[in-house]
Amino acid sequence: MVYALGEILLDVVTDKEIPRKDFLAYGHAGGAMLNAAVSLARSGVNTALVSEIGDDDTGRFLLAFLHKDNIDTQFIRQYHNHLTSVALARLDAQKKPTYTFQKRYPLQRKLIIPKVFYPSDILIFGSLYALDPAIRTEISKITQKAVRAGSLILYDPNIRLAQQLSDKERKKALFENLALATIIKGSDEDFNAIFGQGTPQDHISSLQEINPEAVIFFTMGDRGALAVWKNQIITKPARKIEAVSTIGAGDGFNAGIAAYIVQNKLSEKELPRHLKSLLDTGITFSTAVCRSKYNYIPQNNL
Repeated sequence: MVYALGEILLDVVTDKEIPRKDFLAYGHAGGAMLNAAVSLARSGVNTALVSEIGDDDTGRFLLAFLHKDNIDTQFIRQYHNHLTSVALARLDAQKKPTYTFQKRYPLQRKLIIPKVFYPSDILIFGSLYALDPAIRTEISKITQKAVRAGSLILYDPNIRLAQQLSDKERKKALFENLALATIIKGSDEDFNAIFGQGTPQDHISSLQEINPEAVIFFTMGDRGALAVWKNQIITKPARKIEAVSTIGAGDGFNAGIAAYIVQNKLSEKELPRHLKSLLDTGITFSTAVCRSKYNYIPQNNL
């Protein structure tokens, strides 16, 4: 089982003002971990989401969408009398989004923690959700439970702006997450925000100081991607495509990594021998997402 731990919300991609009552007409299911979960489920991987939503029409719409892709929703907390989060996205000329978020979480939040993890399980988590002080204790309970069970941990910081880490507790949480991950995947934008401007090698060295054993995937947009383990580095150029949208591209990359691990029944020790195939599959999934107007791979079409 792959557990995707993170925020789920409604993505509304638009270039005009839309009242909230009309969001469902323009929106579709989104959120980094939801995007990864959908791509995984569509590739035949048993997947569960650990998250929170409201009990409004948007929340019910998202649950129905997840059920259609056979995603396990038993770990999604549904809050009574609360609205589900919405992300308003505007795409620039390169099809990259700028977001405005509308979040409506209750003051008291509590995640539903899976009872048992197994060595064959994978936990994927990341983004600002994984640093949220309101649920940091809950996040830590889940990650530590997975670590103790010997499950693989894939962490994607997904931090775009340095100011998102201005709070010391958030930055401490991020470094804790980096330290416990089996696999770290991030973009040049992420690592510039975390460590300051630097070369890929600068950032890889910083990551290896924090977590010497981690397998690292480093994406660089149209400059390609790297797979790294200790002194082993594999480089792949970007695939030249006509992108419809880049929303969910990194999430698709994460799904590709996890799908390859599950389908080939890889253990942690076997990951370094499969760096090239893991990188290739991540790029394949990411490319399929970029060719779609949605945030996940199309059904039956990679």
